[in-house]
Amino acid sequence: MIHLQGENEIVRLRQIADKLAADISRFQNVTGVIFMGGLARGFMDKYSDIDIIALLDKENSFVRKQVKQASSEEQKNAAVDIDVEVHTLAAYTKKKWNEIDRWSFSKANVVFDPNGTVRRLLDEKLCISSELWIKRIAVCSEYLKWYCCPAIESAKSMAEAWIDRGDLSSAHYCLSYSLDTMLRLIFALNNEFVPPAKWKLFYSYSLQWLPTNYEKLLKEAMTIRAFSEDDCRRRISALKKLWSSILPEIEEKTGLNLEKLSKHYVEKVLRQS
Repeated sequence: MIHLQGENEIVRLRQIADKLAADISRFQNVTGVIFMGGLARGFMDKYSDIDIIALLDKENSFVRKQVKQASSEEQKNAAVDIDVEVHTLAAYTKKKWNEIDRWSFSKANVVFDPNGTVRRLLDEKLCISSELWIKRIAVCSEYLKWYCCPAIESAKSMAEAWIDRGDLSSAHYCLSYSLDTMLRLIFALNNEFVPPAKWKLFYSYSLQWLPTNYEKLLKEAMTIRAFSEDDCRRRISALKKLWSSILPEIEEKTGLNLEKLSKHYVEKVLRQS
């Protein structure tokens, strides 16, 4: 596990956020206040700002102005960047959340929710069926087989095809894409949403299940020492070792071996039968 370095200012910034949240919660029509980002995750440094979402039970332009004014005053007094978003509960109920929304709200901290409406909303939006997790695992697995880890040892991957074609830059790019796909797969195997790019690698270290020698092999697969065939094959080797460690976990989580998972991909994802 890699720990964040630098001074953690969460105590000081949380006090500022708590005071602002208390002020906001007293305004008419405010039905929920949510702490987001580092404020909710427990680490804030000089690069962090205070991220808060205020939810209204119905639209009220005057309350929006009140919230923004309170935020602006607190930002000026505390000399820290504060970003407060104001939305209606109805708008957030109708909003289709993307992957980053789901990851962010899965780490959120609901600090004001007198009627429990915000918690119910988050539970609904963050509920993913086991079938959808299996589909994600199937998609990532198929792409990994195409790009770097063929199911048949004698078969050529896309990365190896680019080596044979003499374009080592494209071969390295395919391997970097494979690594990112492998990260998505590992998050899926943990039933976890994928963070935004800036947090994806860091938060992968703290997942409950990880492949054997994960950090070591990850660094080996990430490193590009030269644009040579040997260096491409070194990276391929690291990715295949990770893949070998992942395969038993795929079968454990899905109940499907690679052959059955490929069939699942064709029937459930491509919808071909």
